[in-house]
Amino acid sequence: MDLQAVVIGAGWAGEGHTKALQACGVDVVAICARQQEVVQQVAARLNVPQASTDWRQTLADAQPDIVTLATPAALRLEVVEQAVRQGCHLLSEKPLATTAAEAERLYALVSQAEVKHAYAATQRYDPGVAWISELLAQQTIGALRGIDVISVLPMFKAFTPYGWVDSLASGGGVLNNLFPHLFGMLETMLNGKLLTAVGGTQHARTHAPVMPELHDFRKQFNVTLTPEEAAHGEWRSCDLDTAAWALCQFKSALSASSPPIQVFIRFDVTAPTPAPNNGWYFYGDQGMLIGQGMFALTVSHLHNGQVEALPVPQRLITELPQGGDDVQQKWTALMREFVADIRNEPHAPYLTFYDGWRYQVAIDAIRRGN
Repeated sequence: MDLQAVVIGAGWAGEGHTKALQACGVDVVAICARQQEVVQQVAARLNVPQASTDWRQTLADAQPDIVTLATPAALRLEVVEQAVRQGCHLLSEKPLATTAAEAERLYALVSQAEVKHAYAATQRYDPGVAWISELLAQQTIGALRGIDVISVLPMFKAFTPYGWVDSLASGGGVLNNLFPHLFGMLETMLNGKLLTAVGGTQHARTHAPVMPELHDFRKQFNVTLTPEEAAHGEWRSCDLDTAAWALCQFKSALSASSPPIQVFIRFDVTAPTPAPNNGWYFYGDQGMLIGQGMFALTVSHLHNGQVEALPVPQRLITELPQGGDDVQQKWTALMREFVADIRNEPHAPYLTFYDGWRYQVAIDAIRRGN
């Protein structure tokens, strides 16, 4: 089946969606964004014929089969409303929306329209996630008792420039952007579902200098202004959560007759130095699995005081689509399943707008502290 797509957004995610669609044999006919110069450069680099600043007219003219949403979350509702009227299938970046109520509305729109929909919490496709899932299912550490996930890193510095991630109204913050990945990874590892979440947040970044030409999320953390540059430029207020913690319960098929698995999560992106114990810790009654890294995991087994490396099998590594970096391969892995579903071909399950809504309910609860 020949398929055509329009990508809304020309930043990192827009580039990732475009490359993933092209790798799956979908013709990307247009990329839409707000600034003509930016979208023209991206479209030309990715060999997309149309660069547009009018997504409404582009969708009406192109009548695509697929629309992907690679903009900040606050900009999606109107796009979804028009896309479902046209019968387009939809793929959205995370978070699905800025609140659970908005996410529920988006899910209702795609559900009522009976179109296919996918949610891009793509770190669940890491081969280390699949490997840990297998090791837990094999009871390598016996019965699983609990999990800790810790990431304390100095991502933001004093003069890191302002970006959309600094605004909760745009869908920014630690909870909105990192926790969907964690929830997807944990549900995959545990072959289960998130049941409950409680927690809290901290806000250590209140103002940031503006760098007008900053359009790509990746560049925000690769550029640090000098004190002199920052002093003479515009500054904006920030309200993102820079740190968050949560205590969650997951019902797992690994222990269907047992109580839910308790998971503690701690993230802080403004720490002065990395924590010495960053990583994933899976506690069993016969040992412990350790996942080093946060989204690309290296696995080891602690048993009787001895640490044994458990390299990810090559068969799991080669299951990821080849081409591009680690992040791009995971976008393409999701797109492969989504496009196969649209073509009525065999495919693995993938996350949908329903999952994006579920995760946003948990995020809102953590942010409220109840």
